[in-house]
Amino acid sequence: MVENLTHKSYSLNLKTKIIGKKIIHFNKIPSTNLYAKKLIDENIDNGTIVIADVQTKGRGRKNRSWISPHGGLWFSVILYPDISPKRGMVITMAASISVTQAIRDIAGLKTEIKWPNDVLLKNKKVCGILTEFNAELNKIKYAIVGIGINVNNKIDGELEDIAISLKQEIGSEVSREKLFGLILENFDNNYYKLKNNDFEHIKKIWLTYSNIIGKKVRIIEEKNMIEGIVKDIYDDGSLIIKTNSGINNVLNGDMTIV
Repeated sequence: MVENLTHKSYSLNLKTKIIGKKIIHFNKIPSTNLYAKKLIDENIDNGTIVIADVQTKGRGRKNRSWISPHGGLWFSVILYPDISPKRGMVITMAASISVTQAIRDIAGLKTEIKWPNDVLLKNKKVCGILTEFNAELNKIKYAIVGIGINVNNKIDGELEDIAISLKQEIGSEVSREKLFGLILENFDNNYYKLKNNDFEHIKKIWLTYSNIIGKKVRIIEEKNMIEGIVKDIYDDGSLIIKTNSGINNVLNGDMTIV
């Protein structure tokens, strides 16, 4: 049971206003997102981080398994954003640009954002983000932003075609502590912009890193499929797709560039 797991709290002396003031570390845990939900029930502070060296039941979108061995960064950020549920996707956008900025600065690698929640390196997944919400009609009560990054961990053979680690690309280990700290500082800054309704700031940086405008894409959500050219992205994070039948607004789905 999660309740019996041992953990410790520590500080990175971050220059942040909200995110990372409290960091709870586990050697091993089923899921940082699941533990974060337990902490929210106990009224944990805004910006608290749950991080683990290993996750045994890590999850991605649509409840897909996320392999989380030693050497990676696996953590969840607890937020009480008090913004409209329509803006929920922007939290994921803020997280993805924060990760991209940090990897570029620390590792010097040209990572790109893949809508809606991945960060890619050489067209392979180096980071996945799972944002879970609890919302009322007019506001998000809480958000848990789960972030998984392949840093120094080994990528198993069956995943080599779709995933990559920073160490694999560089040839040497990357400081997980430095990367973690910079991600949190970036996220804190971007989240502050979001809280102050500066969605244009998030959108502008996201577009710089996503390189998606003008691309032909195919998006599948459940049994629906949309194919067309990406014209722009709304402030709520949804894509504006021009198809043969007109303009479509798409907020969710698995995207492939075709």
